[in-house]
Amino acid sequence: MPDFDNEDTMVKYWSVNTVWLPLYLILLCGCASQLSLEDHSREWIARPLSELKEKMKSPDSYASKIGWNETTYPLANRNFVYIEPVKADCSVHWEVNEGGIIIGYKAKGNGCKQGEGPGSITDLQIRSE
Repeated sequence: MPDFDNEDTMVKYWSVNTVWLPLYLILLCGCASQLSLEDHSREWIARPLSELKEKMKSPDSYASKIGWNETTYPLANRNFVYIEPVKADCSVHWEVNEGGIIIGYKAKGNGCKQGEGPGSITDLQIRSE
């Protein structure tokens, strides 16, 4: 701990901390935003698609802001995929079972890349069925 009895030491200490604290916060926020897509996706597994659709209708959702039209495509296993845009050039392709429950996902698009190699969000798919 610095000696705060000396005014010069205290000024230097606070000057250095006023530089490092904002840099640390920027770094921390940057790391948190990288995890948000994965966290968002895992949050919706085993939940009804109808709940996700309602959330996507909120004015602060990216889908709502860009005027997204509902997009789906069928799968060979009788499930279907529902596409949710989450940011520019990044969407989550939700696998939905016949009962309307989200059972898996895959992030697609260059804007989704958060890492390379196995386990990165672009390679991740969870199935709970």
